Amino acid sequence: MNTYKQIIKHLEQCFDSFDRSYISMKIEDYEMKQKGIQNWWKAPTKINGYTDWDQLHRIGGGKSLTAKLSGINLKIAKDMAIKDAEATIKSRNSKMAKKLEDFGINEIYKTNLIMTSNGFDGHYNVRTDKGDKVIRIQTVLCGGYNIQALHYRTLVNISK
Repeated sequence: MNTYKQIIKHLEQCFDSFDRSYISMKIEDYEMKQKGIQNWWKAPTKINGYTDWDQLHRIGGGKSLTAKLSGINLKIAKDMAIKDAEATIKSRNSKMAKKLEDFGINEIYKTNLIMTSNGFDGHYNVRTDKGDKVIRIQTVLCGGYNIQALHYRTLVNISK
């Protein structure tokens, strides 16, 4: 197995509980927005007699997500949330693994992962082409409560 695949596998194992929580939060977020959209359509807000589309988009988390969640039931919204969350997780792991591989990492030999209420702080002792290094990966969940969609923010730092 090449280094990139080893790193991906390790990341998936380390972040399993965090990712399950993220999927759950994404489902909750999509369901809340889908219900809000349905309720808005029962009594659309108006400004000076004109439909207030901006209000609908705020409720739905932006134009794209509003369009995605309009006219569907909760089961479909849940399935979309799972699919979107899994795609985000896969993309995050791939980007992180690529970045770590670009640092010349050959092996992760020690991991210290601290879960926080909105993310995690990971310290990884690694072997690289240029000797042993410490990598710090910080990830927090952002958005999800207003117009901004729930997403990850990840920082990766390497030191001796």
